[in-house]
Amino acid sequence: MLAREDRRAPTRTTGSGPEHVLGIDIGGTFTDFVLCHVPTGNVWLAKHLTTPDDHARAVRDGLAELTRRAGVTGADLEVVIHGTTLITNALLERKGVATALVATDGHRDVLEIGSEIRYDTYDLHLERPEPLVARPLRHQVPERCFPSGEVLTPLDETAMRDIARELAKANVEAVAVCFLHSFVNPHHEQRARAILNEAMPGVAVSLSSEVAPEIREYPRMSTTVANAYVQPIAERYLLRLHADLATSGYTRPLYMMLSSGGIATHDTAARFPIRLIESGPVAGALATVTLGQRMGRGNLIAFDMGGTTAKASLIDGGTLTAGKEFEVARVKRFKKGSGLPLQVPVIEMIEIGAGGGSVARRGDMGLLKVGPESAGADPGPACYGLGGTEPTVTDADLLLGYLDPDNFLGGTMKLDVAAARSAVEGLAAKLDVAPDRLVRGIFEVVNANMIAAAKVHISERGRDARRYALVAFGGMGPMHAHAVATGLKLREVICPASAGVLSAWGMLVAPISFEYGRSFVGALSGGFLERAEAVFAEMQADGARMLTEAGVPENEIRYQRSADMRYVGQYRELTVPLPDKLEGDPVTAIRKVFFEHYRRAYGHAHTDVEVQVVTCRLVASSPQRSLSNRAVAAPGGQPTKKRQRQIYFDAVGGYVPADVYDRYELRPGATLDGPAVLEERESTAVVPPGARARIDDELNLIIDLGLEA
Repeated sequence: MLAREDRRAPTRTTGSGPEHVLGIDIGGTFTDFVLCHVPTGNVWLAKHLTTPDDHARAVRDGLAELTRRAGVTGADLEVVIHGTTLITNALLERKGVATALVATDGHRDVLEIGSEIRYDTYDLHLERPEPLVARPLRHQVPERCFPSGEVLTPLDETAMRDIARELAKANVEAVAVCFLHSFVNPHHEQRARAILNEAMPGVAVSLSSEVAPEIREYPRMSTTVANAYVQPIAERYLLRLHADLATSGYTRPLYMMLSSGGIATHDTAARFPIRLIESGPVAGALATVTLGQRMGRGNLIAFDMGGTTAKASLIDGGTLTAGKEFEVARVKRFKKGSGLPLQVPVIEMIEIGAGGGSVARRGDMGLLKVGPESAGADPGPACYGLGGTEPTVTDADLLLGYLDPDNFLGGTMKLDVAAARSAVEGLAAKLDVAPDRLVRGIFEVVNANMIAAAKVHISERGRDARRYALVAFGGMGPMHAHAVATGLKLREVICPASAGVLSAWGMLVAPISFEYGRSFVGALSGGFLERAEAVFAEMQADGARMLTEAGVPENEIRYQRSADMRYVGQYRELTVPLPDKLEGDPVTAIRKVFFEHYRRAYGHAHTDVEVQVVTCRLVASSPQRSLSNRAVAAPGGQPTKKRQRQIYFDAVGGYVPADVYDRYELRPGATLDGPAVLEERESTAVVPPGARARIDDELNLIIDLGLEA
């Protein structure tokens, strides 16, 4: 049957041998590290400027510092889990490898034609994203299968060999193979790969039947091409990083965070690098879910603002919304349909604004614009003193008093106030406004952008933002959270301990898991369920093999089944989780589950209409790890003020003296009133005037903004 009971086992316990776990999150500006000793819960944190020319260099430097401080070596690490923006950046910046496409005869231009849907109906000069493969490198070969998988036209292997020889002369580094209906019968694609490997040994080959074995030709082809486009880059990077870890003494597999919220070995990630598309931000959302479970909170908004971007995700009833499609490299930033579609499992989130490095400039209309361009880590904001000359959000935050120039990153990095002021004055002259007014404008504009995008994200899901609390993290999140929450009319902001590196910690509590999807279309019936069972069994065998190779005991692997379902005649499907056990007639039971989810999503369900299954899905996962995120834990007591400094608050229309606290002195039960600033090495939290804050048992800072319900 479609549903089946999970195989459950207790969470793994640590025995003799390595007992430390390490999470590494590479962002556009900073690379974050969290090292935890599992038996004691001791945590060490680090934050290093990202090295765009060689991401592995920042990892090497941070790892050396962290292991030295903790008094361990690579041999003491039980597991290393990593998330990176490498894949996203390669697609956004079009810095992948020379890639070719081999398609069914007559279908090579699907990659450029796309779908018939216009993302802007009334734009007469609609701009579409350029395909990752230029037409001269798009080839077609005679072959054809029916939707049932039956062969209509056998693969022309002679023509395929001719194509392989031509591609070898073209010096391509990767080839994507996407044949019609290969998700049902992959044999032709497999033969094509064998021929390509003979003629082009060492060239990466991605098959659509492995990368995205699902219905709908254009998204499947786009996903396969994108996977091939970045595969050699991912392979080289992961091999180099794993070699660096081996030099430190770490010889176990390197694990990668997936966009679905699971983790997989670096070997699997190298085969399917497109699954890493949102690996870093997803970890922060998972961390928020875990914190919510510990606090008994189910309705939360995860707000992750780092040095380059800000993202938000909605957690409803303790659950993140998972999707099966994603768009990257949009021509119009917030226009759905203007990017490259990817058929990958991903946690739904929205990019809601800019980060600390986002550049302020004069827009086309002569008005102030903030982002999306970012100064990144190189040259960085002007105040970093690394060569940046344009004003950024971080420069504005510094001049508004939110940041301490002598205590950034715990005092290891001094901020240049004069350079920040000079950058602001240059733009102020172009806009013909006073520098002080421009500084406030940068802060207000970036917050307004984030508030507007978050409102759309929440309202599109039919939710009332006032029912949620904002969980703020990332290097800049706790600093801007009070303004964003006030704009959304939220009463409460939660700033976790170690908020500046929370995404790296989220990687450590994520289960090892991989999600499979196979399109298998048919009307829901007893006979169809019997045939679908074979599809689920095959995916379960693949999941068991992958996780046992990653070191997960077979008796601890959990399996969760779901299916993409729709009414017969509909175009789009609804992903429906299938229960562990079905009572009575399985067809009736599954129809009932589908109607419940359909009614929840759309308000009404037609119970007398035939239901169709389109895609079978399965997640194979290990138990979740339980770890502390607190770098410091101590008995209760009131914190002592370090000093005061003048900070600007829009609500009072000017600068006011704010108490400054050392976040590491805060104990459970402590309370304080705003205006106040709480500093830790990786981030700075702000409590606005009129708000009251307290520290809970988990060392979370909970800010009551004092807004009316």
